[in-house]
Amino acid sequence: MTGKTRFLIMGGYLGAGKTTLAVNLAKTLRNFHDKSVSMITNDQGDVLVDTEFSKDAGFDVREILGGCFCTNFDNFVSSARTLVSGKMDIIIAEAIGTSTNIMSSVVAPLRSLYPDEFSVAPYTVAVDCIRAMDILSGNKERTGDTVDLIPAHQIKEAELVILTKSDAVSPDTVKMIETEVKRIVPDAEIISTSSQDLRNVDRIVDIILSDRVSSRLPNPEDGKKFAFEKAKLGWYSGTYDIIPEDRVDMYALATDMMKGVAKEYGVDSIVHVKVIISCKESSAKMSLVREAMQVDGIYGSRFLSSPGKLVLNARVISPPKKLEKTMRSLISGIPEKYNAKLEKVSESCFSPKPESPSHFFFE
Repeated sequence: MTGKTRFLIMGGYLGAGKTTLAVNLAKTLRNFHDKSVSMITNDQGDVLVDTEFSKDAGFDVREILGGCFCTNFDNFVSSARTLVSGKMDIIIAEAIGTSTNIMSSVVAPLRSLYPDEFSVAPYTVAVDCIRAMDILSGNKERTGDTVDLIPAHQIKEAELVILTKSDAVSPDTVKMIETEVKRIVPDAEIISTSSQDLRNVDRIVDIILSDRVSSRLPNPEDGKKFAFEKAKLGWYSGTYDIIPEDRVDMYALATDMMKGVAKEYGVDSIVHVKVIISCKESSAKMSLVREAMQVDGIYGSRFLSSPGKLVLNARVISPPKKLEKTMRSLISGIPEKYNAKLEKVSESCFSPKPESPSHFFFE
């Protein structure tokens, strides 16, 4: 690598596993290559499960909230410079899952305007193997609840495509996904991985540590074509202080929250639901994408026995008012069932804002 700070910008749809991948890459870079790594997270809302998860893993994190990196580009660069002042070798930045045109509005401006400060790695897009064939299929029936224009477009911009959750599908399915991705973006490198066995993480790390840089010419599309798809989503974020009066099983509580959302909405409407419960001694993070629920990480004991924090993020095909009512109903049942007090710190529920990039580079 050069003497500049290495910058990896990662896109990919909601629930593709970007944060888990970013943390696994950062741990490998720190633990096996002696590199200092920081992260920049991004969201439309005001509180991120991803930020808490990254902090629990021991990394310095900055947040860009209230809109995409592209809308807040100056704050994005300012956050990066703050991290650089802390002598960071590598910054991993994770864009909102509904972001489009990241190449033209973030990657290209960063590499063109700040070539003396940052070495920008090939733009990386995470693709969920479980959902990939459904997203990429040209033959499926599309309904008013279909949301696949955005993830399909995200792949078009990629220089490096990471197929996540490859352990959850057959090798033949991975090959089919690779074929479809190659059809969409023939010159992109494709690497399959899994958070369960960390397969090929070393190959991705090698790219980060190399001198390879982003070079694709930006070819942006009109963001208006994605606005209708974004407007279908309800976007809930809530943070609560949780004070246990007895031991609270964090795994059971998180599972109950996921099952509650699944029961209310059904598989096709659930885009991504995340919950993290943490205190000084322990933490647990779980996520739900369609019908697939998984444990993303447990640190320390699964039981909460001292005051902590509960953070919920839900991205569901739903009117915001209905989603807010659903989440409040689920949360209201926690104190009695788990013998714990809850104090609301913050809460918001809305549909994502249209993107208004401050920089837009064309081919």
